[in-house]
Parts: sequence; structure tokens; C-alpha cells
Amino acid sequence: MISKTLLAGYFIWFVFFAVLFCLRPGSTLHTVSMEMKNAKAGFVSVVTLTMTILLCILPMSLSPSYNGEIPDYMNQYELIAESFLEGHLYIDYDDIDPKLSTMENPYDPAARESDDVSVHWDHAFYNGHYYMYFGVVPVFLLFLPYRLITGMSLTTYHATQIFVALFICGVFSLFFMLGKTFFKKLSLGLYLSLSAAFSVMSVWYSVSAPALYCTAISAAICMEIWSFFFFIRAVFVCKKDSACIRYAFFGSLLGALAFGCRPPIALANLFVLPLLAVFLKDRKLTFRLGKQLFFAASPYIVIGALLMLYNYARFDNPFEFGQAYQLTIADQSRYGSFFSRFQPLKTFDSICKFFVGYTPMSDQFPFVSFDGILLNFPILFLPFFGIASEGVRGEIRENRLPHCIMTLFLIPLFIAFTDVLWAPTVLERYHMDVYWIMCLLCFLITGLYYRNLSPKTAKKFSCILSVWAFLSICKCILLFLVPYDYNFTFYYVEALEKIRKILMLGRGVGLY
Repeated sequence: MISKTLLAGYFIWFVFFAVLFCLRPGSTLHTVSMEMKNAKAGFVSVVTLTMTILLCILPMSLSPSYNGEIPDYMNQYELIAESFLEGHLYIDYDDIDPKLSTMENPYDPAARESDDVSVHWDHAFYNGHYYMYFGVVPVFLLFLPYRLITGMSLTTYHATQIFVALFICGVFSLFFMLGKTFFKKLSLGLYLSLSAAFSVMSVWYSVSAPALYCTAISAAICMEIWSFFFFIRAVFVCKKDSACIRYAFFGSLLGALAFGCRPPIALANLFVLPLLAVFLKDRKLTFRLGKQLFFAASPYIVIGALLMLYNYARFDNPFEFGQAYQLTIADQSRYGSFFSRFQPLKTFDSICKFFVGYTPMSDQFPFVSFDGILLNFPILFLPFFGIASEGVRGEIRENRLPHCIMTLFLIPLFIAFTDVLWAPTVLERYHMDVYWIMCLLCFLITGLYYRNLSPKTAKKFSCILSVWAFLSICKCILLFLVPYDYNFTFYYVEALEKIRKILMLGRGVGLY
């Protein structure tokens, strides 16, 4: 009788080779283009989208630190929702250490340790109360409605599952719209493989550590991907100004909400500027159009004002989100102004590590390690090579995309600069801030490059890149298995050996 280990191993390898078979050079996936409409293509697309979502959300329940079994400080969203229902903005803990309020500087971790002061980790503390400094928007979008409808608290990782699922839908939708608008001949196989791979690459860390930190991050990238969808539709797809303004309004609404999820990710709203320039290029700016544009931009004003009011009500400062009052590994109350921490050489070195930092491979399964963004997923180097092609540059000019592409290159640098300056240390999860936008850039450049290929070369290109995308998903799975940040394998180290045996088809395990 074959053991369960062998059966699991055979199944995994069967799936692996089945996907490779579907992506083989002779597959019709590389000859059917996105513009062709048939039931089979629609079915394959829906299955790919569904499997991508399930691959990302199902493993989120594995770690007891994130699934609610050992909530520790990861349940702040649940607690702040209860606080709002009770009529206050602070988390009402009944075990506040009185020494915390009498300390000269309660934000100094060394001083807290020397005075033996107990704290609720990674909260903001101000005027004798604990606050949640993570973006408040998910509370109003999910936690409060769920609590009011069901009478129960929404376990935080479930919110991350929802945001991740909606983000993946946004990636598939945005890429489909871009393909139909700029490169209709793109093969169905390349569209699906890049959509799936770039979705998983963007959120893989939240699959490993889904609660709290990644709730804020996944909410922000979910807001932004759909914001981009509506803005791009308004500028490049819609023909009537009235429809353009409606879509732009929803783009502004979602882009503004991102500031209330994770502010560094919301810097992606800079993409609105080149889009606005494209929109106005062929139009005369009249008073009527000015009023319409003001209406489209109004969510930024309204939501910005509400967020500042929320900050002022908590910290007496409309621009303070709570970072200066964090009880964490560093004293951030002394960070001062934004540029007071700017040290050119140190900042440049940190940004380089953000993108191309290298860590030697481990000699233990799963062997991979956390590197910089581009070394984690070398497929993201493609835009730098693609932009060197005169054909690609010509396509960019023809489609009125020069400033949009340039902005997509610059936004990850701006976000990395912000993360490096404001964070005590740059952690792996911060890469999620920019993965998604670098993936968007990669898809755009890849699609424009594809347009200039002969049918025979395009088929080979589609096959090679689709396989590369699939292997990038496999890399995400290996990164998920690295014991880190209280994830599944951090708690259950023995699971790594079981998984290794499964992948090695029972090596060291007999048949019985």
C-alpha cells in the first residue's frame, strides 16, 4: 500500500507537470489571443482566477499567531471596532502599567526594559491610552459592518483574505483591460500566467503572515489596484466625458481610501498626474470641465479631511498617524521631520538593498532566502530590458504612455525611500508596498514588446515567459515555507521535514 506521503508527493508533481504541459510550446494558449471570445477561453480564465485566489487565501489559516488561536497583539482591528461601538477611539485595556505614564520617554525600548515596564506591543500610546496606529479604513469597510450584522467580531485574517481576493480580481481585471486596450494580440496563456504570477508575487507574504500588518497592506494595495483600474478606464477606454468623470470619481475614492490603510502605498496616487495630463491633452479646459474634474477629485479632499480629523482627535495633530508614539523596537518619537533622518549614503544603501539585496541560500529546506525585490523575482527585471527596445519605445509614444511609464518606474523608488526613512528597520513585508506596481509595469512593457514580435517568435516568447511566471509562483510557495515572523513553519518546524519528504517522494520513508 502506498503511503499518504507518496500519494501527496505524486499529486503535487502531477500538478506541476500538468501545468508545464498546458504551457508547452504547442499549446493553443500561446496562439489564442485575448481578443478572441469563446466559452473555453472564458472557462480557463475563471478557473485560473479561482485557483489563484484559493492558493493565496486558504493557507492563511495555518499559523496560530494569525488565525486567532494565539491572537496576542494581532487582534487590534477587532478591538478597535469594539472601541468605536463603545464610543471612543482608544483600545480600552484594563492592564495599563501605571509606570508607563510616568516615564520621561515611554517610547524608548531600552528605558522600558530597564524600568521593567510592561506594554501592549506595537500599539501607539498617548495621554494614558493605547491606540491602533494601523490604517483605520479596514475597520469601516469590514470589521464594523461584520460586527453590526452578525454580532460577532471578524477574525483579522479573514479581512486579509477578503482584501487579497479582491486584489487578485483587480489584477486580472486591470490586466485584461490593458490587454484589450493596448495589445489585443497578447496570447491568452501569457495574460493568464502573468496575471496569476503577479498576483501571487504581490501578496505572498500576506499568505504567510496574514493578520494586522498585512491586513493594512493588503487593504491598501486592493484600494490602489482598483483605483488604477478606474482611472485608466476613464482616460484610455471611455469616450464620453461624463463616463470618464464617473470612473475617475471611483478611482479617486479608492485612491484616497488607501491613505487610510497604509500611507506609503498611497503614494501610488502620483500616477494620477500623468493620466490627468493625457486626459487634458486633447481637451480644452473650460469652466464646466474644471467643475467636473473637481467633482472627480473631491474624494481626496473629503477623505483627507476625515483622516486628519481622526488623527487630531487621537494625537492632537492632524498629520500624526501614530508612528511617533509606537511602542516597538525603536524610539520613533525622536525621528523628527521627514528629512531629518535623511543620510545620503545610508539611505542610498538601504534603497539598493530594498531592490537588489542578496542573502546566501540556506542549506536547509526550503533553501531559498529573502533577497531584494528584483532578486526575489528576477522576472521583474524585464521592464529594464524591454524599455531598451526601440520598438517598445515607439509603442509607448504611439499609445501616449511615456509619462505614465516613467511614473511607474519612479513610484517604487518614492515608496522605498519613504519606507527606508520612516521604518526602524526594513522588513520583508515592506516589499509588498511595491511588488504590485512593479508587476504592473512589467505587464505593460511585456505586452508592448509582444506587439512587435512575429507570430512565430511571439509564440516562443509566450511559452518561455509563461513558464517563467509559473516558476515564480513556485518560488512564492518556497518563500512561504521559510520559518519567519511566527508563520506556519515557525510554529511547526517538523512540518518542513514532512513537506520535504513529500516533495522528495518519500525519501527516507518506506512503503507500507
